[in-house]
Amino acid sequence: MPAPAVASKGASVAAKGAQAANVASAVGEVGATAISAISQINDANKRRKFEQNFQQLTLEQQKGLDMMVLRAKSQSERLGILSQYLTQLNAQRIQNLSNFYSEKEKSKRTNLLLIGGGILVVGVIVTILVLKRR
Repeated sequence: MPAPAVASKGASVAAKGAQAANVASAVGEVGATAISAISQINDANKRRKFEQNFQQLTLEQQKGLDMMVLRAKSQSERLGILSQYLTQLNAQRIQNLSNFYSEKEKSKRTNLLLIGGGILVVGVIVTILVLKRR
């Protein structure tokens, strides 16, 4: 009985490799090594998360990640590089969004202050004009 289990496991690894090859050929040469490393992740949720993050990278970022993964000597080192690189990019993306919304809020607050100040100035002018007419 152990032989079919081993064959099944080998078929599973072969299927993952074939799937990685299909994805890599769809993307082209860029990121092929990184995609192959991602396909080796056994946890489906983690693999999906890596794939989604990889798809959000620019072509230049994908090339850089691929070069880093190519230099890795072991699978665990490749996965560590993927994890670190994608985590850094996500942190940078979150920081950029935070800065964007912070600036947007500052702008909105400034506009409200200007409008409020303008209304106050108009109110003071109207009050002065009404008092002078009396």
